[in-house]
Amino acid sequence: MNNFFNKRYSIRLIYLVFIFLALVFFSTFLFLRYFMHCDPKDAFEFTYKFTLCILAFLTLLYHMHNLENQIRTQEASNRQNLSKYTYDICADFRKPGMKDINEDLRRLIITQSDNLQPQNIRQFIAYLDDPVNRTDRQALTITLNYFESVSAMVLAGDLDNEIVKRLFGKLFGRYYVKFAPFINHIQQDSAKSWSNYEKLALKWIHEEKH
Repeated sequence: MNNFFNKRYSIRLIYLVFIFLALVFFSTFLFLRYFMHCDPKDAFEFTYKFTLCILAFLTLLYHMHNLENQIRTQEASNRQNLSKYTYDICADFRKPGMKDINEDLRRLIITQSDNLQPQNIRQFIAYLDDPVNRTDRQALTITLNYFESVSAMVLAGDLDNEIVKRLFGKLFGRYYVKFAPFINHIQQDSAKSWSNYEKLALKWIHEEKH
C-alpha cells in the first residue's frame, strides 16, 4: 500500500515539475522576447539554458530528499535488526539448559550467604574449589561469563542498551551486589575478569538511584 501511494506521489510530482518547467520556459521566453526585445534565437537559447539550470537544481533537491529518506529507512532497519538481535541474545538466558544453572545459582546464594560477605570470601573460594561443589562453581562461572559477554556487547553498542536494561537491569544489579566480594577478589589476580559486567551493573545501579 505504501508503494502504491509513493508511486502515485511520484507521478503527480513529475507532472507538477513538467508543468512548472513549461511555465518557466514560456514565461521567460515571452519576457525576453516581448519585454526585453531580445532576438528570438538569443531569447530561446537563454530560456533553454535557464530552464535546464532550474531542472538541475530540482534534480539535486530530489536526490537530496531521496537520500535522506534512504538514510532514515536504513536507520529504522538497523534499529529493528538490533532489537531482534538483542532479544535473540537475551533469550539464551531463558533456554532450558540455563534453568538448572539459574536454580543452582539461587541455591548457592542462599546457602553461602554468610561466606559471600567480604570478610568471609576466602571461605567461599574454598567452597567453590572443592570438587564436590563443581556444579555450583560451573553455575556461577557460566552466569558471570554470560553477563560479561552481554555487557561487553552493550557497551560496544552491539546490543540495545534499553532492551537489555529492561530485561536484565534488576537481575544484573542484584547478582552484582551478591557477588561483588567474589568478583573483587578474583580481580586482584585478573583485573579484567568480568570488568564489563561490573561496569554496566554499577552504571545501571547508579541510574536506578538517580
